[in-house]
Amino acid sequence: MVISILRIKTSPADRAEVIKIIQPIIGPSEAQAACSLCRLYCETDDDDSLLFLQRWQSQKGLDKFIRSDFFKRIIAAMDLATQPPEISFNTVSSKAGMELIKELRLGTEDS
Repeated sequence: MVISILRIKTSPADRAEVIKIIQPIIGPSEAQAACSLCRLYCETDDDDSLLFLQRWQSQKGLDKFIRSDFFKRIIAAMDLATQPPEISFNTVSSKAGMELIKELRLGTEDS
């Protein structure tokens, strides 16, 4: 699994344009079998910073997306940033959920 995180800081004037560029990508991305999550978030402590998050089931799926015309739109959005965009692609080898919280908060005999 690969988690893609893009943070774009925009001017107040360009924020709506960045949203207009990225928002139409969300549905088509999630329609791809390789993409299990695609979201655009606004940071609560900085109205001009947007976070675009994707979860890909494989590196191959992410690679295909990066080569696509959809990613050209992402590049166009990054061009509107007031600071260099922050982007990372994080490979995840395992994941945990509530069971980890229960184990660490409630403890087990093994811990």
